[in-house]
Amino acid sequence: MANHREPEANGNKNLQANLVDHARLREALKNNEVWPAFQPLVDMHNGAIVGFEVLARWTDPELGIIGPNEFIPLAETTGLIGLLTREVISRACSAAESWPGVFMLSINISPIQFRDPGLLEDIRDTIHSTGFPISRVQIEITEGALLEDDEMVRATIQSFKALGIGLALDDFGTGFASLTQLHAFPFDKLKIDMSFVRTMEGDSCSRKIVTSVIGLGQSLGMAVVAEGVETEQQATMLRRLGCDVGQGWLFGKPLKAADTQRLLSVREHRPLVLRSRNTSPFQRLHQLDALYKAAPIGLCFLDNDLNHVSVNNRFAEMLGTAPCDMIGRSVRDFIPDNEARRVTEDLKRVLAGETVVVEEYQPVGGKGAFLVINQRVDDDAGDPIGISVTAIDVSERRSIEVALRESEDHARWSIELSPNIVWSTDAEGTVNYMGPTLDGTLKGTAERIADWYDRMHPDDRPRVRKQWLAWLPSGEPFETTFRMRFQDSSWRWMISRAKPHRNPQGEIIKWYGVITEIITGKGDPIGDGEQGEEHSRHRAGSSYKGEEERLDATRPRAAADTEHQTLPDALANMADGIAIFDKSGYLSFINPQYSQLFPATRDVRKPGVHFLDILQASIDRGEEPPPTGDLHDWKHQVFANLQKPGARTMAFADGRVIEARWGVSKRGSIIVNYSDLTTAKQTERLLTELNRKLERLAATDGLTGLANRRAFDETIRKACSDAASSNSPLSLLMIDVDSFKPYNDTHGHQGGDDCLKTIASHIALLTVPEDALVARYGGEEIAIVLPRANRHIGSMFANSVCSSVRALSIPHAASRTGVVTVSIGVGTATGSAAEDPARLIAAADKALYEAKAAGRDGVRTNVVTSVEDVGSFDQRAKI
Repeated sequence: MANHREPEANGNKNLQANLVDHARLREALKNNEVWPAFQPLVDMHNGAIVGFEVLARWTDPELGIIGPNEFIPLAETTGLIGLLTREVISRACSAAESWPGVFMLSINISPIQFRDPGLLEDIRDTIHSTGFPISRVQIEITEGALLEDDEMVRATIQSFKALGIGLALDDFGTGFASLTQLHAFPFDKLKIDMSFVRTMEGDSCSRKIVTSVIGLGQSLGMAVVAEGVETEQQATMLRRLGCDVGQGWLFGKPLKAADTQRLLSVREHRPLVLRSRNTSPFQRLHQLDALYKAAPIGLCFLDNDLNHVSVNNRFAEMLGTAPCDMIGRSVRDFIPDNEARRVTEDLKRVLAGETVVVEEYQPVGGKGAFLVINQRVDDDAGDPIGISVTAIDVSERRSIEVALRESEDHARWSIELSPNIVWSTDAEGTVNYMGPTLDGTLKGTAERIADWYDRMHPDDRPRVRKQWLAWLPSGEPFETTFRMRFQDSSWRWMISRAKPHRNPQGEIIKWYGVITEIITGKGDPIGDGEQGEEHSRHRAGSSYKGEEERLDATRPRAAADTEHQTLPDALANMADGIAIFDKSGYLSFINPQYSQLFPATRDVRKPGVHFLDILQASIDRGEEPPPTGDLHDWKHQVFANLQKPGARTMAFADGRVIEARWGVSKRGSIIVNYSDLTTAKQTERLLTELNRKLERLAATDGLTGLANRRAFDETIRKACSDAASSNSPLSLLMIDVDSFKPYNDTHGHQGGDDCLKTIASHIALLTVPEDALVARYGGEEIAIVLPRANRHIGSMFANSVCSSVRALSIPHAASRTGVVTVSIGVGTATGSAAEDPARLIAAADKALYEAKAAGRDGVRTNVVTSVEDVGSFDQRAKI
């Protein structure tokens, strides 16, 4: 049994060499001086022990420790290797048979033993005699055994496999095994020789060999084991490359049987489960190739000499060429001479470690504008191996930016010509939003509100404010008029309308409104303050006293000889659509804005057409969605509603929202005012969504993504109140990461944050009741509120959290288990005992400190029955 993983023993090696002979070795085997040592094999991804390699050790009573490099070759040349192998296997399997777990035992077989026709029976009988499961034994074979293309060797190896024993190819890379032999034999594991692993940090050739061996083994479906892992940096590299199992002093030295049994009692151990091969170098190569081909952006990789190594079609198109014409050629071949020096200097800065971003690059010979990102690519040791270039086409974005600037100009001029200004207030009537005003340069809401107030006529301000505040309690739609100063310093009459917005309980939570200009005839006087009083109207249910009265009330007083001309001008030029139906329902008058609001049915909405026919056409042409009930009944009900003042909101198929408000004149005519509320509704939805986002952000912890302390305080108060009123139980879990300060000191604040985020996200994914809350209480503490959970349920859930965090296997040198763990205190209260949140928090806190005092990584519970039970913790528990 070969083993060169243990340092040579102290003492005179020449003296040992002279005294160690065939007779002494035979006597040692007889006296049990040769014994098995067990070195852990560790899952690289979670740190769990998956098995042990059995190593032969010889402790001579006179000479002390004799190295395996001394006695293994002696056993091979003197014919004692078979006896030594049986002795070590027997003692190893006998000891391990009673240990907990389903770990593997990996045993070395000398290449010369494969010439022995009785090898298979010897090993099989030896293992069976111990009671250790033969399926959990793995034979390690060096490449030397494969060099002899002997039918007996081949048959013996195949027989081991048929018997259920696993096979591993040991020290791969140091011998001369061919790929044909590797493919021909049924190996389960491939072991990378330690000489490559120990030098991979500083030797790029070793890193390449390790990478290739991992890719080769995984592509053949084998688990890959790295021998001689001694540093965390080596382990990190191997994990990134997708190595499955690690072995070396970083994970544990070879131990005697008793010490190994104690190790299994404190370290996690589980069977090895091969993960998805998405980290295999070969898999990543194909994945990268697919990404290059399918990516909608330009991708390119340059080597350290700035030659193109790989180029996708999109990147080549950017330069007006093909990938095959670029690969192997320098970047200088595709850049004009006047740019070559600057680009080369930029790329040298990238190789020095700087990320260079070109906001807008326009290649010569290519089309469009591109955002180009140049980043250095390092290997696992941090050495640069090239530059990754990403090019994103921003031509369309640039066009959109130009169009947006033009749209802003158009919007500013549109507001100047025919202003429609959207606004909103809170429930108390305080303006909290104002859309774009006449001054298009103002971006902030506060600036727009100030500009709007400044432009209102000084004589109208107190009146409008008085009307608004007096009207708020009614909760009915509001309307008023006032004068506003335009950009040309002229004063014009404006009408402002608002409607309340209610929550599901019917309470007003905000008001939405729009300000629109009232267009009058040429040369009409604007009126004075008294006229404004008469001109202003605020009403409930949009009640009209008659068309003449309504029209008189919404325009300035004009001279008697121009009155008949002013009325048509006002109707034709006002911002809203106006339609007048006679008392029988036939359309008798429309203004141009009315026709423009209904393009799909414009040809039908003509004087002389009945209201019911207009409704039918609107439904037939998909202008507004059909009713859920009978169409005939719906049409006649809508028409019947016109006989008294009212309003109807229409959501059209094209996304617009139109509000119709009507009144009835003394002569029975129906006057309908149509307003486009699309912008107001969009603003309402936007503000509602922003409010939701703000509420979510206000209740979320920025680091972990869990609920924050504010959300916890609100939830625990409500949960305590509900438990008290329903006489039901309530449990609170206080979770604290054990020895977190030493972890922070070792891994730094970023490492500590990453650890806390990992634990938090894991706990959040556990199955919890719908009305439970997982929150960050503060620092490294997490709290879970469990409504209707008694002490037993709370304790069960806490134990599941405790074990699942431990199973994450986050390495922690300061922890007695070697991994990050948590302590949990469970406080439980029922009925009136849950009335005070502070008492419940204090109970959970007390239990938490008891769990820590008991050795951490555990759960303690505490039931609230009286104030005295938790009194000493009240100060900490206040919320």
